[in-house]
Amino acid sequence: MRNVLIGIILGMANVIPGVSAGTMAVIFKIYDQLLDSISLDINKIKKNFKFLVEIGVGVVVGILVFARIITFLYENFSMQTSFVFMGVIVGSIPMIYKKVSHEGKIKPTGIVLFAIPLAFMVYMSLSGEGTENAIIIRELDLMSGLWLGVAGAVAAFSMIIPGISGSFMLLTLGVYTTILTAVSELNIMIIMPVGIGVLVGLIGGSKLVRVLMKNYTQATYLVILGLVVGSIFAIYPGFTIGFEGISSIVCMILATGVSFYFAEK
Repeated sequence: MRNVLIGIILGMANVIPGVSAGTMAVIFKIYDQLLDSISLDINKIKKNFKFLVEIGVGVVVGILVFARIITFLYENFSMQTSFVFMGVIVGSIPMIYKKVSHEGKIKPTGIVLFAIPLAFMVYMSLSGEGTENAIIIRELDLMSGLWLGVAGAVAAFSMIIPGISGSFMLLTLGVYTTILTAVSELNIMIIMPVGIGVLVGLIGGSKLVRVLMKNYTQATYLVILGLVVGSIFAIYPGFTIGFEGISSIVCMILATGVSFYFAEK
């Protein structure tokens, strides 16, 4: 039951841009076992099969339930929801920076590793790439199927890494609303290519993540930090003066406090 409940939390984290499922796995002390379980090694799969099933059931439940909630919030409180996500991201930044500084003094090359993904995210924001999230794909063709598969793989690889959000990567790639709507409506034709991409990203990415975290810890977290800081610009929905704007700021402040509290736990 504990593993199922943890899986539900991981599933919910996968739905919220800015919330890292990898971080949640670290907090609940299952990250190493989860990373070790995700492979093509039959012996490892057999060893961790019960654990994977329990976590997997929870993840599915968390995604299905929370996808409907987030869809409702986006449809009815779009600005407030976006500002909550921004607050969650802002509150998690000190935790990621601590991981960077824990590895020693940041060298000039490290600053470059931080600046490049940050510049990429700012460019994505200024070029309006994120507006694709307003377009919901409900019918599949070859190109959209391939793109959804690639997005699923990138998101899966991202969510393995503590501190970075897989759903945020979907938001950045412009398919977050499409996938969220597909899950909410149980649109299997849209979910299938994403699911295939997720499997590829998880299996292929788990080994790479182990290598990066072991041999290039600070560099990896600096890239993550650049992506996370830049994601604030990508999510920013604009601002209007009035009740909507004021309530959005309040939501962001509250979300920042909650995120910072749990990141420091």
